[in-house]
Amino acid sequence: MELNKFVGNKIRQFREEKGLSQEILAKRLNTTRQTISRYENGDRKANQDVLFELAKLFNQSVDAFFPPREKEVRDERLTTIAAHLDDDVTDDELRDILAYIEMKKQLHRGK
Repeated sequence: MELNKFVGNKIRQFREEKGLSQEILAKRLNTTRQTISRYENGDRKANQDVLFELAKLFNQSVDAFFPPREKEVRDERLTTIAAHLDDDVTDDELRDILAYIEMKKQLHRGK
């Protein structure tokens, strides 16, 4: 997905979560409803000043408007996997899991 469209979708999502219309958001940003619509549709790029103002209005970090970085996706996936591990997993079982993962990585590299 194009970055402007991703950012626009996030603006729309956060605006709707706050229960704001495009008109109200436009007034808070001292702009027009059409500009908000263009941001949300990805037709107009929101500059960094606008994004910082939106982040403040929506109580979000600026990063929340952008796609997650690859490492963040991987870390989230690992956290999910770890959450499914039983607390009673033994050291031997953990070594087996790590060995299995290493084997899968080697097979993947061989493709």
